[in-house]
Amino acid sequence: MDQVKKNPIDPKDKVFQLRGSAKPRTSFFVSKIFLKKFDEVEIHALGDAISGAVRCAETLQRQGLATIQKIETLTQPLERGQKVKIIVSLRVTPDGKRRINEEIKQ
Repeated sequence: MDQVKKNPIDPKDKVFQLRGSAKPRTSFFVSKIFLKKFDEVEIHALGDAISGAVRCAETLQRQGLATIQKIETLTQPLERGQKVKIIVSLRVTPDGKRRINEEIKQ
């Protein structure tokens, strides 16, 4: 059997670029990795991915892992036209930091 080699996720900055094809559970898990490394995180999403970004941020807040600090919307110019973009700024809660550190051992 071939074993799949998994590469650990190591964010370089506090910006999580959420893609439209990302599954909600995956986005939620990856956002916790960002919150483990950075106390403040921004979830950026374009177009169809916006609902996923809002759902992810709302779930983090509802579970007490982070608080939503600010939500910004803007129009992002692209090669062919423009798309709506959302930026959700989150701050990890003290209890959230403890719980995330216990859950994710990296």
